[in-house]
Amino acid sequence: MKTRYRAREVLGAEVGLFLASLGLGIVVGFAVSDASYLDAHSFSGIIILISRFAGILGTYLVLISLLLIARIPWLERSIGFDSLVAYHRKLGPLVLSLILIHVLLVTIGYSIADSKSFFSELIYLILNYAWMKQALAALFIFIVIGFTSMNRIRRLIKYELWWNIHIASYIGIALAFMHQILNGSLFLFNDVAKIFWISLHIFTALAMLIWRFLLPILRSLRHQLRVDRVEIETPGIVSIYIKGRSLMRMHAAGGNFFEWRFLSRGIWNQAHPYSLSAPPTDSELRITVKELGDHSRALGKLKSGTRVIAEGPYGILLAKRAVGKEILLIGGGVGITPLRALLEEFPEDAKIDLIYRTLKKDELAFKSELDALDIKQQISIHYLVGTPEEFPMTPKELKKLIPNISQCDVFVCGPPALAAIVRHSVESLGVPSSKFHIESFSFSSGR
Repeated sequence: MKTRYRAREVLGAEVGLFLASLGLGIVVGFAVSDASYLDAHSFSGIIILISRFAGILGTYLVLISLLLIARIPWLERSIGFDSLVAYHRKLGPLVLSLILIHVLLVTIGYSIADSKSFFSELIYLILNYAWMKQALAALFIFIVIGFTSMNRIRRLIKYELWWNIHIASYIGIALAFMHQILNGSLFLFNDVAKIFWISLHIFTALAMLIWRFLLPILRSLRHQLRVDRVEIETPGIVSIYIKGRSLMRMHAAGGNFFEWRFLSRGIWNQAHPYSLSAPPTDSELRITVKELGDHSRALGKLKSGTRVIAEGPYGILLAKRAVGKEILLIGGGVGITPLRALLEEFPEDAKIDLIYRTLKKDELAFKSELDALDIKQQISIHYLVGTPEEFPMTPKELKKLIPNISQCDVFVCGPPALAAIVRHSVESLGVPSSKFHIESFSFSSGR
């Protein structure tokens, strides 16, 4: 069963890569077919040709980056939410660079051909070509998104502001679309290319609309999701109990997370990822959130009966991914949340060790629950309360703590820095990549 599951994972990733590569090949092929004899035999023509390539390639990669976060089920199960988001972020700088190159080179090329200055040509293009003003607005949106995506800037702004800025990317793509169709020579003289390009945009829009909006709304209405109660776990950490009907039909499991939208004043327009912190039942789901920003702070004040929209389940931190029956779970801070739910998903004969790291004792969430599981099942809990210097995740220290670590499936959830250190350490101890399972969180994700 596990072999077939992994085979489906690999196949899904390969199919996704094949389709993206096929689309890229088609787009490049269309662009090459648009290159005229004049383009290749004049300096201005060559510059304009390069700008066209940059523009169409940049736009194609924008659509791919959106599809990566469209929550397409088979793609998410194959590659994993965190990996898809990571690829989405890596594409960002390349996309912005290509779009800027397109704008600069097309203006330079036409300014040479028309014997005008750069700025005179730019003004002429904006005033005399259809949808150029809208395209300029789209460029501004993409620049702002790129600027706020820089790590240093992201740390200075609230998650809510960052999230709303990135939602504007949909507006940017819509504004740029008509400019491409009405001004691009590729689409003016090649009906096949035009149909393909329009179809690609429609498919991306439908994927986003269906999997990120319509299905979550319909599922949440069907299951009647509402806030039942909010309970304090530790100072700054609260658990939210969500009631509903026939919740097992949502096919969630310990280790999964959802994108949650709480229809409460001030936060109804924002969706945030939070993991299940207890095994799901047919009538109740529980998430646990650390106060890290305005949104997570507001969750502690939710009223009973508040409607909830849940998008998911997502995540690859699942018990069925384990190869053997010796399990090591490592959670850092609020990263304990999915591991707490995951603990009860393994077979009864599995031998489980849990390493739970926090800076302070009063930050330990679920301690009574974990201690009860420690007594009832073959689970050993290792509380590491202190700084990373006091409890380093080095190969030597991990081996001392878990002597059989080379035989373990290792599940990790925590900040990226912790995840990276643990990966390096367990690999040096002989844990193969097939037995290392990870989901990290950052930027106030609350997971």
